[in-house]
Amino acid sequence: MTASNGIRLSSVVMHHPARAAKIPELLRRSAPLAPRVIEDPDPSGPPSPLRTAKRAWAAIEPGATHHLVLQDDVRPAPGFAPQLLDVIGQRPRHAISLYVNWNTPQNAYHVRRSVAVGSPWAPLSPVEYTPTLGLVLPADLAAELADHLAEFPDVLRDDDEVVAVFLRQRGIPVVAAVPHLLEHGNDRSMAGNEAHGLRYATVFAGDCPPSAGHWRSPQDLEAALARRAGYHSPMEFTVELLRSTCFIRFSRPGSLEAAEHPFGWYWADWCSLIGVDAEDVVRGWAQYAGSTERGARAACAAAERLSPGAVLEFWAACHLLGADASATGRGTAGGRLPAADQAALLSRVVRSWLVSGLSPADGSALRGHHEEALVEAGLRAVAHGWAAGLAEPAEPVRDVVADQRTQGAVACVVPV
Repeated sequence: MTASNGIRLSSVVMHHPARAAKIPELLRRSAPLAPRVIEDPDPSGPPSPLRTAKRAWAAIEPGATHHLVLQDDVRPAPGFAPQLLDVIGQRPRHAISLYVNWNTPQNAYHVRRSVAVGSPWAPLSPVEYTPTLGLVLPADLAAELADHLAEFPDVLRDDDEVVAVFLRQRGIPVVAAVPHLLEHGNDRSMAGNEAHGLRYATVFAGDCPPSAGHWRSPQDLEAALARRAGYHSPMEFTVELLRSTCFIRFSRPGSLEAAEHPFGWYWADWCSLIGVDAEDVVRGWAQYAGSTERGARAACAAAERLSPGAVLEFWAACHLLGADASATGRGTAGGRLPAADQAALLSRVVRSWLVSGLSPADGSALRGHHEEALVEAGLRAVAHGWAAGLAEPAEPVRDVVADQRTQGAVACVVPV
């Protein structure tokens, strides 16, 4: 498919025969793109996305400027093809992911922070796996990736981990389009990822359609977000809501620590290191919960249905997000998303954080208007955090923290 901006897009679908029924709908939603279907060469063999990815990334049409690889269990948003061409035209030399899972330890938070700052682009982690359910690369880079993948045995299975290393080694910026042009859902995993639970988008364009000009934003805003996701400093962090508990996950550059390790630093014990006053966070929730606002009363009713402290944990996560976004965006130029568009996106990323971050028991207890009330509370917490911002830790504290993390500081890490 060729666009007026000079983009000539080659596209394929990685396909397992067990999902044959999904292909017609996927192709319909992709039109006028006409992705070619690349089948798993050994569908009865051990699960291995890498096995099919090798063929998919090598199947570049002659003359293409860019190559798109989709997996066969995605659902494109309405207007997928024209939005995609606009996206590529804005970042023609980037790796562009069209989907980020709603509860990944790093990338989902990077998406939420980008929304809170007002950017349609989320620079992604160079160490967490690259989301490959829908990934676009410049054609020359796609061909180089295909050659790279061919060097690995299929037993490695996870193409997204290999792609992450490939892009990091070459210094290729990886961004997610926000909102995501693809949804995933809860189909049975063909790659053995059932333990990951539901795998929905952090924010899907089908829920928040981009308005005209959405993908245009100032470069310095994206650069500020990229600095916060670059894995250069031990003071970098992400925030995770996991099993109804809020954790701060500090970066450990050079530690060879897996990005998906199952540990976090409990927010109330360690938020002072990033310049947040834990008492201010608790006070903010108490003031909101004690108000006479209808939404606050509903949030308190929700709190009574959930495990003790669960709503405060959600409030804390959203406060930290707001404070981080405020500090990240400070000093950048205008040109952010229109207020109404940003508000709609922020509501969606807060909602997906709530739903994905509660424990199974709390998730089952949450019903109807209670969810709406907690989303509203989360938005209030983001605003509270934005107003507070991040205080700058004193240099001696910064030095000690960096040294602790370099040494491992196992005692400082809370297993979850």
